[in-house]
Amino acid sequence: MTKRISHISNGYLLAIDGGGSKTTFCLYDCTADTSSFYDFGSTNYKITHAKSEQNIILKGISHIFNEAGITADQILGLVMGMSGCDAPSDYDHYFSIALESNVAKDRIYIMNDSELAFYSKGIPPGLCMIAGTGSSATGIGVDGGKIRIGGWGSPISDEGSGGWIGIQVLKALLRYCDGYGKYQDVFEELRRFYKAASFEEIPNRLSQISISEIAGAAKPIMNMADAGDPYSTSIVDKAAFHVAEIAYAVYATLGFGSETRVDIVMAGSLYNSPTFNAAFRKNCAELAQKENMVFYDGVEKPVLGGIEYAKNRFLQHDQKIVL
Repeated sequence: MTKRISHISNGYLLAIDGGGSKTTFCLYDCTADTSSFYDFGSTNYKITHAKSEQNIILKGISHIFNEAGITADQILGLVMGMSGCDAPSDYDHYFSIALESNVAKDRIYIMNDSELAFYSKGIPPGLCMIAGTGSSATGIGVDGGKIRIGGWGSPISDEGSGGWIGIQVLKALLRYCDGYGKYQDVFEELRRFYKAASFEEIPNRLSQISISEIAGAAKPIMNMADAGDPYSTSIVDKAAFHVAEIAYAVYATLGFGSETRVDIVMAGSLYNSPTFNAAFRKNCAELAQKENMVFYDGVEKPVLGGIEYAKNRFLQHDQKIVL
């Protein structure tokens, strides 16, 4: 079994979970063994205005330093897990911003935000399977090797995600509204969800919505599936299978079939549905044909994964994971 060894040291660790809607900072006091949390705006530079992510990150760090009464040289490790951090150029971009905080260069580590979620619950070897508005899997081997699959954006990627579910059911809803599709009970829930007075209003309403609004349709589908509606259950089951396929692709590529234990961290809103959650676990086990997977859900604060990683990386021999 794996376990974490606690650490007592003079100094602080700082983790940042950068997303498209908000960015969460966590300052960990190594001496007091306490964490403080702060929320600021979006820091995914692929969807924000020029340099706004830089301002948010640096102003956030400055605010935290001022409130805690500390300076950059007291930071023993800074881990930034950033949404949209995929290519080497993305890592370079965020690293250059981190350097402006005056934290020492060798005390900075940049990762994708899905890695944060993994380290909040799991220990390598394992993977984080995100299933929310989008879907993607990040795997981490015992040797530090990493792979990421999926997450390239809807509708061309993100299979099984909330966006994917929304697209499937809204296509069927539009067919019904246009007079050549079969009515399903969930359509009435969707009409109310989108605040349409009648089904006649639906087509024009749906022609103007964003992918996040499309993904919002997953919630009534999940609720209906959990209540036993056959049509909704069939869509949720298909979604769970597609998400399991992505997770298994990482599992197989990293050779996890030969491991005695593989941690599977389930992050994202879709896992709140008992129907989806159970189907995902079942499909993963069937695809792998192994019993070495240990599943974790309920990831409430992915940023804490950054603190766990920082303890391991920057506190060296005083804080380590023991097998």
